[in-house]
Amino acid sequence: MILRSLTLLAGGLLAVSAAAQALNTERPAGLREAPSTWHAFTDARLVLAPGQAVERGTLLVRDGRIVAVGANVAVPAGARVWPLNGRSVYAGFIDLASPLGVPAAMREPPPAPVANPFDPASNRAPARPEGPAPVARSLSLRNPMVRPEQQVASQWEATPEAVAALRQLGFTAVLAAPGHGVLRGQGALVALRDGRDAKDAVLASAPSQHLGFDLLGWGRYPSSLMGATALLRQTLLDARWYGQQAAGRAAPNASLAALQPVLKGEQLVVAQARDEQDLSRWLALRDEFGLRQRFVLQGTGHEYRHLQALQKGQATVLVPLAFPEAPAVAGDAGAQAPLHELQHWEAAPSNAAWLAQAGVPVALTAAGLRRPERDFWPRVRQAVQRGWRADAALAALTTTPAALLNESARLGTLAPGKLAHAVVMSGDPFTDPEAEPVLSVVGEQVHLHAAWRQPDARGRWTLPDDSVLTVGGPRAKPTAQLGERACTLALDDAQWQLGCGDWQVVAQQSGERLTGTLRRGGEPLVDWQAKRSAPHTAKPAAVEAPPTPITDGRYPYGAYGIAPAPAETVLIRGATVWTQGPQGTLAAADVLVQDGRIAAVAPTLAAPSGAQVIEARGLHLTPGLVDAHSHIATARGVNEGSDSVTAEVRVADALDATDINLYRQLAGGVTTANLLHGSSNAIGGQSAVVKLRWGQPATGLLFSQAPPSNKFALGENVKQSNYGNGERYPQTRAGVEQLLRDAFAQAEDYAARRAADPSGTRRDLRLEALAELRAGTRHIHIHSYRADEILMFIRLAREKQLKVAAFQHVLEGYKVAPEIASLGAGASSFADWWGFKAETFDGVVGNPAMLVRAGVLTSVNSDDAELARRLNTEAAKSVRVGGLSPEEALALVTRNPARQLGVDRWIGSVEPGKHADLVLWSGPPLSAFSTVQSTWVDGRRLYDRRQDALLRLRDAKERERLLMRVAQATEAGDKKDKAAAPASALDALLARSRALARIAHADYHDGQAAHECTEEHLQ
Repeated sequence: MILRSLTLLAGGLLAVSAAAQALNTERPAGLREAPSTWHAFTDARLVLAPGQAVERGTLLVRDGRIVAVGANVAVPAGARVWPLNGRSVYAGFIDLASPLGVPAAMREPPPAPVANPFDPASNRAPARPEGPAPVARSLSLRNPMVRPEQQVASQWEATPEAVAALRQLGFTAVLAAPGHGVLRGQGALVALRDGRDAKDAVLASAPSQHLGFDLLGWGRYPSSLMGATALLRQTLLDARWYGQQAAGRAAPNASLAALQPVLKGEQLVVAQARDEQDLSRWLALRDEFGLRQRFVLQGTGHEYRHLQALQKGQATVLVPLAFPEAPAVAGDAGAQAPLHELQHWEAAPSNAAWLAQAGVPVALTAAGLRRPERDFWPRVRQAVQRGWRADAALAALTTTPAALLNESARLGTLAPGKLAHAVVMSGDPFTDPEAEPVLSVVGEQVHLHAAWRQPDARGRWTLPDDSVLTVGGPRAKPTAQLGERACTLALDDAQWQLGCGDWQVVAQQSGERLTGTLRRGGEPLVDWQAKRSAPHTAKPAAVEAPPTPITDGRYPYGAYGIAPAPAETVLIRGATVWTQGPQGTLAAADVLVQDGRIAAVAPTLAAPSGAQVIEARGLHLTPGLVDAHSHIATARGVNEGSDSVTAEVRVADALDATDINLYRQLAGGVTTANLLHGSSNAIGGQSAVVKLRWGQPATGLLFSQAPPSNKFALGENVKQSNYGNGERYPQTRAGVEQLLRDAFAQAEDYAARRAADPSGTRRDLRLEALAELRAGTRHIHIHSYRADEILMFIRLAREKQLKVAAFQHVLEGYKVAPEIASLGAGASSFADWWGFKAETFDGVVGNPAMLVRAGVLTSVNSDDAELARRLNTEAAKSVRVGGLSPEEALALVTRNPARQLGVDRWIGSVEPGKHADLVLWSGPPLSAFSTVQSTWVDGRRLYDRRQDALLRLRDAKERERLLMRVAQATEAGDKKDKAAAPASALDALLARSRALARIAHADYHDGQAAHECTEEHLQ
């Protein structure tokens, strides 16, 4: 419904209309109407800007603009005077993430339950709501998640009730923001005014472009976080190329044209995070495309967990007030509540204060609150009680959003020449629990709220006989006392009905005066009056002691979080050292670690000054284990399960440093893992080789020296034997080969065109990766089972001179081992998995050993988060079944996978100069009875069995303290805590986003184990 011009709302909102707030572009029809309105708001406390106030002054407004503001402002004749009697006037508040008036097709879909996140049918995104057609549809990019040309302003509609509800909170302008997509479209800055036309409300039609990591669901691009990131990067690269082309050279494209202001820094970019790790992902994209000038992160309320990254990245954050619901702690629920959720319940109200202390600029939004009319101001005050300065909170609602929108010349402060956007509050909204807006000024309109119609009756009233009537209590239902005598008081707007013993008074309040009649007993009515001699003074809310922030750098929050460990100088003395190098296995040898490297390996070494000496006699020391095929620590999908070729997507874009499997696998001796894309595509995404550096953010996990590689796949998963809708090519094994040939032909053509015309040829991330694969600068790891398909790819690899690092799984590798060896490719196999689907029936336990005997560089991998904790015993199976020596078997999970990943110069053996990735075992490393005592990565001890016990004790105490606090808050009915109790709409949307993830790693470590490459329905 388009906003109607209203003179008097039934809710008590008076709209005084005059000329439009901006220059009208419409020609008047009929007689000219040219009224001129003056409004003088007198006797007010004027908060000109955060930290600047005039205690008794006047705000003078004419035709929707501020003419004068200050202590000595003359009121012109004919002006309408609004005596404010000391109330506070603030610049109108601005929300940068409002759904107000956004068409249904551009809004976030409502949360929908996902019955089974591993079922492709239930993993599809909810149907989009009906809505207006996209702007410039015929000239748009094809992907429905890319609609940067859409403008909310051209389709904006809002009901008067919705507009009035936001004004009631003190907002006078909002950025109506699209809420769905990857490149979502352009927001509209609208004034919260009443008018005949929606366009009357628009202050700026395209001030912002909005971004998100939203997914289309299984089978449609993007279906994963890494796919959404690639789509965003490719579109911005296309837009950059489009802007560089001479006029007429590139075909018209409304989507790419709409992104030119973004690339030039002329348009604010608002990037929405779905979890805390998205903050760093967005900052990386911001810097890649040079968008630092005007960029704001729309957060989730967890920003305190990444303070250092936000501070270092000079980020600005749009902070929601979506404090979480108090977790249920009765019965078994308390034992099941994750520690990180308990911590967040306590910490969330301190988020804004901690950001401010770190120097991170903050803007506030009411987005995400189910009932903003009830929760917004209580939560703002709760944040202030936690240490956030009131002037900083005011800036987050006024000057900061105005500056981000480049609207400081019109909005954000009270100053002559600016738009008349102001809100009058009954008290200090940042400290007074009963403060509320009483009047709003939006341009030339003055809107009266319920609090204006029913003025505050509280305070000390002096009667003609000098007796004192004291009115206190809640504003809505005040209590009255005459001297020592209790009275009754009923209010109807400004009319009083006061009863004190035999007194009966009916009076009308006008400002600081009461006038009416008094009847005492049976006596006749007499005139009566009173004057307020002292205003009501609200008792300021007590400042809470904020929870102590985790200042030791611990990460992640929740169980087992640790601070970054320093590199140690350690002498490990007397261990049996399995060097996996030329020295072989050394009995009773010493290993010296300095500066993160292995300094020396010898029978007897002297301890340097300050070195920690570990007596390891009877213990065994090995290199850190290397998992050549893993899918841990990957957020929101390990498969871009849409196109058959997705070589452009990168696992590194979706790393999840909070995955508890990182810590658990350190406890099993794993220090390096090859994180592969899934196996749903013939040519899948780019791998990420990581060190298991638990306690560091995602960017700290990457093994920077590892050469790049992609995951390929053959067989049933690619042709979608038992899943899919039958529409994606290929549907046969023969089609897979033809698809690969076509992809490499495209890559060859692209490389030639780029070489001939680098500036004129559009950069294509997919073809770029394929060209690198074709050139051999990017390696291949290929999911394979059957011998016939392995031979097909060997022939193709020879023909195209491809660099094949390893055939993965390769269950029938023993049948074609000489051919694999002749290609110079490796093989990474399961120890004893077979028979779990038709193409794996011919697997045998001796496969790894037979591959080794045929001269194939062979490793044993996990492909499973839980199995990776026992890679040592997986390797040991080839001793018993395949006849390998213990050293050869251990090489399957140390030296050999390091060579396959191209990192054997740095890891895989205990040799001087290599990274100090070491594992100390209680006994022989291939024994099922041996346990890991300590694990070092880069000379940092990230797992220690004794330290693990201390972490468990620490976390148990922390859980007990938080459960007790939740229980006490619930039992005591603590309103401060219960103010944060209702779950927010944002919480529900975040939960839906997590549920739609292809492999259900939550936004915080859930430790879920899944076999990601072995069955079709898990692809």
